[in-house]
This record gives sequence, structure tokens and C-alpha cells, in this order.
Amino acid sequence: MTASVGAHEAGSRLRIALVTPWRFDDPRAWSGMIPRIHDVLSEVADVVPISTADQPTALIDRVAAKILGMVSSRSYMWDFGVATVWSRGRAARRRIRRADVDVVFGVVASTDLALIGDVGVPIVQMSDATYKAMSEFYPLFSNLHPLSSLQATYVAEKSTRRSDAFVLSSQWAIDSLVQDYAVGTHQCVLAPTGPGIDPPADPAPRTASSDALRALLVSSNWQRKGGDIAVDAIRRAREHGAPVSLTIVGDAPTGLPEWVQTRGRLTTVELSREYQSADVLIELASANAAGVTLTDAAAHALPVIATDVGGVASIVRDGETGFLIAAGPDVAESAADALIQMREPELRNRLSAAARKYWETDLNWNEWARRVLLACRQAVERVE
Repeated sequence: MTASVGAHEAGSRLRIALVTPWRFDDPRAWSGMIPRIHDVLSEVADVVPISTADQPTALIDRVAAKILGMVSSRSYMWDFGVATVWSRGRAARRRIRRADVDVVFGVVASTDLALIGDVGVPIVQMSDATYKAMSEFYPLFSNLHPLSSLQATYVAEKSTRRSDAFVLSSQWAIDSLVQDYAVGTHQCVLAPTGPGIDPPADPAPRTASSDALRALLVSSNWQRKGGDIAVDAIRRAREHGAPVSLTIVGDAPTGLPEWVQTRGRLTTVELSREYQSADVLIELASANAAGVTLTDAAAHALPVIATDVGGVASIVRDGETGFLIAAGPDVAESAADALIQMREPELRNRLSAAARKYWETDLNWNEWARRVLLACRQAVERVE
């Protein structure tokens, strides 16, 4: 493969094909990350956006999903059907060749890259997890029909082999690539994404007090986010004499205790205010690849109590920016202990300052773009 002329010249802007199955004009695409990725990457490179969202699902995959849905309790992911993946790859290849780029940067685009063929330039793939890790982790990927699982496994393997380098949101994802797909560590770059919600330019100083602790839970999926466990943890802390209240943004059931306030869905401005007014974010999720709410918290100098699952340890530094709780039957009790500790103002101030510092150095979009650009340039240089 040969990179386009000028890609290696000192100071030149790289021309990047940004490939994704998501729509670029959808503000909610991949938890709002797709529009942000396009914008921040455009500040450091010449970006050609290529979306395959307009490609229809192959008829054979639509039929398979319908038939299996009638005869089986297991699901069929048509996006990972080989026929659909082949169609997406063909469309992406045509558009990339017309774009005259130096490198392809695929964002959660394994279905676009697996059967893409030769595009003449290196491919860098970005993701927050591997299929192998997700299949043993997220409910969506753990109840697949064998036919769907077989195809998804094939697509994951082919897209991995087709990529020259990888940008991953967590060390957990890198470890899976290395261990499960035999990818070299030299091919992997750790680059956590920035927050979904930017903090105020001049935030008010966060000063902890010994008054009642205000916990915040941002729930997009009550069960996966461990909503019941969080309520149980706070109940236990209160039984130990710690005055803790809980504010829930997003999904929440009815019949919660009187010390729980539900806010429903909020705008980004309103949610930012909740991050600023809370004392701790509690996220006792059973599965979490990275967690944009955790990065949002760091940006707002908000300490976190979270279960140590998936890629969380790359976002929350245990004992430094918050507390990580080991997954298991004792999560609620361990989280209650952490909440009780959080009532100490000096500790909370220290965790808050460290969280903000971690956002400034690592968990921001400028740093993410710098690491992505480095990965893309290195991929180009390796094939010249």
C-alpha cells in the first residue's frame, strides 16, 4: 500500500477518511460521540466523513431476523450479518477510493471494515470494546442465536485482521485485543474519549462540607447501571448514620424512598448543573465499556464511586479520583462504606481536585485528538 503524496511531510495535515455506520448529523449517535469526534478531529486534520448509515440491511439478514425471531428466544443482529457487512464494505470502499485520503479511521466500524477489501491506504480502527469482551459482558451480545454469534465472531476477526492499528478507550479493550485476537501491543493506542458534556468555562470552586452527601446517578438503563444496587447502598449508608440523598437523572422506577429525587431526562445544560451540585457520582453498573458519564464527572471535578468492570479503571483511578468497587455480591455494602468515607470533606476535596486534573491531562478531547493523529501518522509511516 502507498500513502498519498505529502502525508509524511513535516507539518502537513493528514487527510483522513472518517468511516462509521452512524449518521454524522445525529446528535445522539454513539452516545453523542460521533458528531464530537468529527468536529475535534477536523481541527487537526482534513476529515472526509463517510457514513454507511444509508446502506440498507441485506434481504437475507432481514428474513433471518424475522424467522428466527418467531422460532427462537435468541436474537439475530442483522448489522453483523455477512451479507449486510459485505454491502457496507463495498459502499465504504467506493467512497474511500474517491476521497483520495492518506488513512482510514473507522469509528466503531467493524461492520464497515471487515470485508472492505483493498482501499490503498492503512486502516486505523477505534472502539471501546472487542466483540469477544462484549459477548461475555453485555446482555445484548450474550443472548445471540448461534447463527448470529457465528457471523459476529467472523466479522470481528476479519475487521481486526484488516486493521493496521487500533485506538482504544481503555486498557481493558487493549488487553482483549492482545489476548483474544493476537494483536501486537505496538499496534494499540490508549485514548479515552473526552466528556459528552463540557464543564463551564469558569466553574464555581467545589468546596466540600460535612453536610448531607448528595449522590448523583445518571441512568440510561436502570438495570445495567445498577440502579437498585445504588439505592440499596445509600439505604445502608443511611442506616449507619450517614445522611445521604440521591438524585436520579434518566430512567427510574416508581416507589423509591423519600430521600430519592428523580429528574427524568435533562438537557446537557441542566445535566451539567447536576454534575456541579452533586458531591459524588454513583455508578454501580454490571457492564461498562468506558462510560461517558464517568468522564463527564471528571470534567466537572466530581468524584466517582463505580464498580470495577470493563474499562472503568481507565477512567476512574481508585483512591485518587474516586473509589472502584469489586463486582460481586458485596457491591452494595462496599459502596455504602465508600459513601460513608466520602462524607469526609478533606478526602472529597482531594478526590475532586484529582478528578479535574485527570480530565485536564488525559480525559479531554484535545488529548484524544492528539493520540488519534499520532496513531494515524504512525500507521501511514509504517506502510510507506
